[in-house]
Amino acid sequence: MFFQKLILALSLGLISCLAHGQATQAAKPPSVVVVLAGGGAKGFAHLAVLRKLEQDRIPIARIVGTSMGAVIGGLYASGLSTDEIERVVGGLDPSKVALDQLNRLELPSRTRAYQQKYPVDLEFGIKNGVPSFARGVSDGQRFLALLQNLTAHVPPQVNFNDLKIPFRAVATRYRDGEMKVFDHGALHLAIRASMAAPAVFAPVEIDDETYVDGGLVANLPIEVALQEGADVIVASFLAGGTEDGKTAQANHALAVANRMVDILIRQNEKRNLALLRPQDILVKPQLSDVGFADFNRAAEIAQRGQAAVASVADRWAVLQAATTQAQGSAGSNRLSFDQREKHIVAIEAQGQKDVSASYIQSVMAPLVNQEFTPAETERYIDELYTSGFFDLVSYSLQQQQGHQYKLIVHVREKPYSPHFLKTTLGFSSEVGGMTQFTTGFGYRRPWLTPEGLEFSLDARLGTQSELAARLYQPLNGRWSAETGVSWERNNLPLYRSSYYEDDHSNIKLAYYSQTTQSWDAKLVYDFERKANFKFGLTSSSIRRELDTTTELAATTGSTDTLHYNGLKAQLQIDQLDSLTFPTRGYFLNTSFEKGISGAGYSGARLSAKWASSLGPHIFNVGLNLAQDRVSLDCDTCRAPSQLYLGGFQSMGAYRMGQLVGDQLAHVQGTYMYRMTDGGLFNQRTYVGTVLETGDAWSSGTAMKKLYSGTLFVAVDSKIGDIYLGTARGTGGVYNVFVQLGRRFSY
Repeated sequence: MFFQKLILALSLGLISCLAHGQATQAAKPPSVVVVLAGGGAKGFAHLAVLRKLEQDRIPIARIVGTSMGAVIGGLYASGLSTDEIERVVGGLDPSKVALDQLNRLELPSRTRAYQQKYPVDLEFGIKNGVPSFARGVSDGQRFLALLQNLTAHVPPQVNFNDLKIPFRAVATRYRDGEMKVFDHGALHLAIRASMAAPAVFAPVEIDDETYVDGGLVANLPIEVALQEGADVIVASFLAGGTEDGKTAQANHALAVANRMVDILIRQNEKRNLALLRPQDILVKPQLSDVGFADFNRAAEIAQRGQAAVASVADRWAVLQAATTQAQGSAGSNRLSFDQREKHIVAIEAQGQKDVSASYIQSVMAPLVNQEFTPAETERYIDELYTSGFFDLVSYSLQQQQGHQYKLIVHVREKPYSPHFLKTTLGFSSEVGGMTQFTTGFGYRRPWLTPEGLEFSLDARLGTQSELAARLYQPLNGRWSAETGVSWERNNLPLYRSSYYEDDHSNIKLAYYSQTTQSWDAKLVYDFERKANFKFGLTSSSIRRELDTTTELAATTGSTDTLHYNGLKAQLQIDQLDSLTFPTRGYFLNTSFEKGISGAGYSGARLSAKWASSLGPHIFNVGLNLAQDRVSLDCDTCRAPSQLYLGGFQSMGAYRMGQLVGDQLAHVQGTYMYRMTDGGLFNQRTYVGTVLETGDAWSSGTAMKKLYSGTLFVAVDSKIGDIYLGTARGTGGVYNVFVQLGRRFSY
């Protein structure tokens, strides 16, 4: 206790001496440098330190920040208030902004359809002969865009000494692990580089160098503050209250890797803490129970920071006394870039390799001859990002003459561009029904030509197999053209109930192998990512072979074949936030197909769904109507039936394919209760029930009024649907089913 009092007395004396010495020299206050550590959402505790300095009118000579400390410090240095920072940054949805998880309504319609085929949330490619993956769990694009929007009033290239408060951002140079202290340049990029946590946020390239999180070299950059000539350091340390004595179990490779990064950070923190002098102030809030992504706890974290500030009140009092005679404030700079009139006269693209510059310019074209506004510019920058070709997009303004500016769009293509690969997998099993599995991959090669020609290949193997190739070509405006060929093979059960009207049993009479070969060529019109209309030619050949010799085969034939060429029109409106477990929006898909040669075929489909939610309570209503009409020249030939019901949310009490015919009507209502939000990755868990009525029946027979009720538990996961359900229906039929990954349908 004696030594603690002695050290405190010496500290107070030293600060007083500094103040006295400087008072005799133009009454200058001590140079106070604020050091803000990294630590994710824990960084909201820094706001308490900044508010205390404001309250006590203590001028800040500089702010030095790492990672989240650079975010808070850089925004504050640029002129934002602590309340603005808490409101804007604290109001973030971490999954959307921090981890760049996109609402599917933000995506182009083609991307949405592609995601439905490939629910595994992993995209990769082949670069230089080896697999290449994303640079991080998150591209960090949305956070970069937020930073650029919040600092739009700062000149594009600025000396950080000219900010309202001089500022330094600390990052790690990827090439050699050396510390980089940013003191000029694009403020938003410097902050983003400082917070590029390895394997979480993608690295940032600045002036042909790659940078990652500054926490690897100086998470509490006191050494930088000393280099900046700090008389007094006020350090906000976010690891205060952590239980360093407890060691996490090394259960898997990721845990070990995370622990190694943590060890690096803790070691450089200890090195910097040892540099503190008696006159410096260290604020250590208790944050051991706060997670990296707990942005929703901003107010609480700031309160804990305030408590930590109060715990060293005696030191604050001396520092305040040493600065009371100071005239003015060190943070008096003012920037006027936001006051200038800026008129966009040209668009320039930089950084692209495979993507055409004309595409980037066309997306941003609506801004030409318009006044620059950060919000409107960000809208089109986001459209570029959600196109799926880039992992980072930003912009800068270059003055041309007077108030005329060129908008320069900086893009970074994904590391595996231009070869995009995705995988698919699925498993489904029913009691007394079909057990199905499939695995496969999808390959896309966009930008084969500067005009945007794209080739895609889909391959699946399992109980449902597929090989398909397509070409897609954008045309003028919202028009595009596509063509493709495909081969598919399904194993289909033939149930007794399909042939005996009063039989509801799940007895299988045989199995069919159905092979479909098709070709199509279509014109497509896109309604601004809300809907699309397709019209064109199609050709299909469907062959079904019975693989079991039965009495049924003797009377109906063991092979069914249907071939026709025709016209097809399709309108799809897709405004659901999820096709499988939607919580809001609506969906409509209607199509009509007419044979013009071959078999006399005509078919019509209508599928609609509406979704709404009230808190955790979610309601879906769905409608499916369909009809096929086939006339064959061969009197003994039998056209394959193509309409099926059975399975989850498709008359769940019946097995997949148990209800079959050339006409279909089905209505379902689903109630789901959201048990969990699914954490940072939004893998939500539901329990719910489905009530349904409907039937699939053949011409010449009557529609049966069948009913089904299902109870289920489900997870909307990154590998696709995961659900387990049990159902009961008309005549006492029942079903128990499990589904993993991609949904199966006939």
